[in-house]
Amino acid sequence: MKNKNAQKRMLIFSGVIFILSILITLFAWQKIPNDALIPAHWNVQGEVDRYASKTVGLLIGPGVILLLSILLAFLPRLEPRVENLQQSQKAYRVVWAVILLFMGLLHLITTMAALNYKINMSMVMAFLSGTLFMAIGNYLGKIRSNFMFGIRTPWTLTNDTAWNKTHRLGGWLFFITGLLTFISGFFHSGKLTFGLLLGGLFLSLLILFGYSYWVWKKEEDQKATL
Repeated sequence: MKNKNAQKRMLIFSGVIFILSILITLFAWQKIPNDALIPAHWNVQGEVDRYASKTVGLLIGPGVILLLSILLAFLPRLEPRVENLQQSQKAYRVVWAVILLFMGLLHLITTMAALNYKINMSMVMAFLSGTLFMAIGNYLGKIRSNFMFGIRTPWTLTNDTAWNKTHRLGGWLFFITGLLTFISGFFHSGKLTFGLLLGGLFLSLLILFGYSYWVWKKEEDQKATL
């Protein structure tokens, strides 16, 4: 019953984010001419380098939020290790929530840009991305072994010790990456933010891939000596 109630609350939360995004779109729809081109993408300097039609630009945000909500609600049904995923429900719900909040705020900010509000996109993306990675990092170590959610390498999926240790380390690495990305927002440098985020993520994944193998190999060697 507890899991069903939690799932219901997350569906309600997703519905609220979706409805708010629709309301934002409806508000902007009345103010933007039908033939207007609105900002759709920013480069690392925070400058608009791609535009979209009014329809695409204002509907893509709610569309992505709806698709993500359906996907995040449906994926647990495919999980073979149901009990482990149930033990990770708090972490899963937090990640679900922060991803939808990220997309909702991104839709709000891009819509404001379409309405000619001055937006420092480099700073905004640094704060949003940094917060997202810090939130994920804070809960990554609490995830139990499953096939749908987490750092899945051949070694974490076949050894619980490798899974648990890799995710604890991953939590710290993701949190630090997020913190540095967030701090970079105060420097108003899109290149710095992009470099820290992409570089931190790449380095973290590289370390975690090697670390998961090292823990797994250590476990296997210990078993072999018994």
